[in-house]
Parts: sequence; C-alpha cells; structure tokens
Amino acid sequence: MISIEWAVRKKLFRNANHAIWFVMSLWLAILTIAYYFYPKLSFVILLPVAVHFTALVQAISATYIKKSNSETLSRDCVWFNLLMVVIYIIIFFLSR
Repeated sequence: MISIEWAVRKKLFRNANHAIWFVMSLWLAILTIAYYFYPKLSFVILLPVAVHFTALVQAISATYIKKSNSETLSRDCVWFNLLMVVIYIIIFFLSR
C-alpha cells in the first residue's frame, strides 16, 4: 500500500483507485503468462477478460450513460479496460 500512495503522490496515477487497479492488472497479466505454461487450462485466460469486461461495462455506464462524476470510473478507465480486454482476447486466440 505504501508504494501505491507513493505513486499517487508522484502523480503517476490520478488517485489510489487507479493505482490499485493497475497493480491488479499486473497480477492478471502474470496469470496470463502462466497460461502459456498450462495451455490446456483455457479458463485461466478468461478470468482477466471477465474482470476487465466488468470494469469496462461499469465505466461506460457511469461515464457515458449516467454522465456522473466519479473519482474511480472515468473515460481513461473505459479505454484502459477496453484495451486490456482486446489484448487478452488476442492472446487467447493466438495461443490456440
């Protein structure tokens, strides 16, 4: 948690929520790398897709549909999660 607070103070992230989400995304990426070592477990790659897709839907709903000001969900969140979903889907299909 200290490293997250440091990253926010240094303006690497807008707030702690974004920093936490980034760290979680890194762990999901590690899980995806593990997929290459255990390719028969195809459900492993679907977990990161599900997590980022859920966040993507929530961010779109809050940002574009409800047009609410949220410290957690922003347009950056929409684009980041969309990019991550696309990356994981590409990895899933390229590894088959």
